[in-house]
Amino acid sequence: MSFKAAKTNIFLVSVSTIIIIFAIVITATVQGPPEKAFSQVITVGPVWTSDVWSCTSDADFMVYGTVRALADAQLSIGISGLGTQSIYTFDPSDLYSFSLGAPAGRTITLTSAGTVTGWITLQTTSDAEAGCIQP
Repeated sequence: MSFKAAKTNIFLVSVSTIIIIFAIVITATVQGPPEKAFSQVITVGPVWTSDVWSCTSDADFMVYGTVRALADAQLSIGISGLGTQSIYTFDPSDLYSFSLGAPAGRTITLTSAGTVTGWITLQTTSDAEAGCIQP
């Protein structure tokens, strides 16, 4: 190997190493400090006594749902301040599932038109004040 080829290889390795270091630093900066694990789980259902469920938490949270409906029923899912995120129109007896996240202090609202039943699970950090209610 000539001196010129060795010099080119060293240059390429150096540039690649610098790019990898920058990528690691940028990724660490974007991700920020590690968050608490989601460890609190609240599950409600399957009977819906009203057409609305509201879920909220004072920490970031996720809502998962598995629902079933009679013919011509609909379910809309929205986040306070952000509007409706999804609208489902059901086929009779089919099972549907969804997941949606929201930042702390927001409310995820599920509104049904027609007969809907199923389970809703809210997942957040263990020290959060959280819950799902049917107002």
